[in-house]
Amino acid sequence: MIRRSLKAKLIISYLAVALLTVLVVTLFIRFTSGKQFLNLVAEQQASILKDEAAFYYIENGSLEGFFDYYLTSLSFESDPGPEIDPHQQPPGTFPREIRGKHGLVDLNYEAIIPFLNYRIGEKVLEKDLKDLIAVNVNDETIAWIIPDKSIAFKYSAEEEIFLMRVNQAILYAALAGIVGAILMGILLAALFLKPIRNLIQASKKMAVGELEQSVPVQSMDELGQLSTTFNQMSADLAASDRQRRQLTADITHDLSTPLQVISGYVEMLEDSEITLSQKQVQMINGEIELLRRLVNDLSMLSQADAKDLQMQIVSVDPDVLLERVYQSFVGLAKKEEIDLEHHQINGLPLIQVDDGRMFQVIGNLIDNAMRYTPKGGRILLSASFDNGQVEIRVTDNGSGIHPDDLPYVFDRFYRADKARDGNSGKMGLGLAISKALVIAQGGTIQVESTKESKGTTFILRFPTGKKVY
Repeated sequence: MIRRSLKAKLIISYLAVALLTVLVVTLFIRFTSGKQFLNLVAEQQASILKDEAAFYYIENGSLEGFFDYYLTSLSFESDPGPEIDPHQQPPGTFPREIRGKHGLVDLNYEAIIPFLNYRIGEKVLEKDLKDLIAVNVNDETIAWIIPDKSIAFKYSAEEEIFLMRVNQAILYAALAGIVGAILMGILLAALFLKPIRNLIQASKKMAVGELEQSVPVQSMDELGQLSTTFNQMSADLAASDRQRRQLTADITHDLSTPLQVISGYVEMLEDSEITLSQKQVQMINGEIELLRRLVNDLSMLSQADAKDLQMQIVSVDPDVLLERVYQSFVGLAKKEEIDLEHHQINGLPLIQVDDGRMFQVIGNLIDNAMRYTPKGGRILLSASFDNGQVEIRVTDNGSGIHPDDLPYVFDRFYRADKARDGNSGKMGLGLAISKALVIAQGGTIQVESTKESKGTTFILRFPTGKKVY
């Protein structure tokens, strides 16, 4: 298979279009110019005949004998040859060549000169009286000219030269059009291919690992949209790659800490006959539980990504759900000296969710709020109905989230402040799991926190079922 570059294909395409256009125009002009030129000559002959007839009538008072006068008044290209009585010639022929054999009839439609099948003096039939041209003298019609519609005669030498020059001009114009098409094809191909070359170079760099690439967007057409999409894709890939690296580092860190603790105790047991205390056994069990929870969380996120989470969707009263969560966490909140409140609103519409999964989601949000709410702070659980959706809110008056961190709070292993003691023993997966579970149940989740030290609100929204009374 012959390989051609896109530039060559574009140039060939432009050239093919130009050639087709030039060919059609050239052929049209070539075949119509000769016909139009013949018409022009015939019209000139008709004009000469009209002027000669009017002049002869003025001089002689009638058109009798006009044919003999007309023959001798013309300028011929060759020797007239032997004298022949024109009245004896067959209809439609002359002893000398007269181009554009127009008919001339008097007011009674009798032929004044021979044409078609009519001799001089014969009455012309009505079917041949078409497109008549009046011959006027002093605003009075003296005769009619019948145009010759079957134009067929030879060009004179001057006319041949003129037509040859016309054909040469057409040829030169065609060549100029082809050359122009090639030049325009080269120019347009270079213009169109520039953004494509930029994309090729950027994609080659991405292929060797340089994911964060950006190409200039020079237009708003399809190529411009492609460049914009490529830039977005490159940025997303670079961000995903950074997130993947961070995810690997975080998993390694969160796995290594409990493994080191367990490994240390195992080495102690191997090196001596030390018996572990109950407290040390509890510490080992705690680290094992930490590992088990991390593995379970990662497994749940993997199932969410594969859309393979098992859900038991039932009709749930949002207020009843919040009351259950409140009763489960109120004791822990008092221990942390945090005021956990639930504002009950009866008569809220039902939502179609998995009751157990929703308990886990709201529990994760309360756990997250408690880590960043100081002693004496407050966490509020509330639900409302707005625009056909039930909104569940978990609001705290804790340290809040910096605006730069808001877009990433639901990312896996993301911690807004890794230095906070409140993060100790936490994997950074709670909010990611909450988001995955909410989306899997057809809801949405968002976070609001305008400034630090002003608290944070997590908002869950779900479509409604039927109302409870």
